[in-house]
Amino acid sequence: MIIRNIAFTITLLTLSAPVHSSNETGFDKICKIYTEAKNSSLAKENLSIYIFENVQNIVNVKDAFEAHDAVFNLGLDKRFIIFKESAEYSLKHKGDCAALKS
Repeated sequence: MIIRNIAFTITLLTLSAPVHSSNETGFDKICKIYTEAKNSSLAKENLSIYIFENVQNIVNVKDAFEAHDAVFNLGLDKRFIIFKESAEYSLKHKGDCAALKS
């Protein structure tokens, strides 16, 4: 299981290529979507649909989209850690998105 998680993380990091032309990255957009969902009054069962559809429609940065697609169905703890590592690898700086933790 640990080897599978390590292989999964390596695959995500390989997919993440630093290609950004604006100040707001795809990772930032995804964080905003999660923050909006967390702060919304949507029923819990509708949050995943809201997040998935907004990422599909708004995020056009390939590395962020692929990283999110790969971790979307993981548990909260694994999703946050792997997505954060992918974002930091791609963006070449530390980052955090509190909304992804919950």
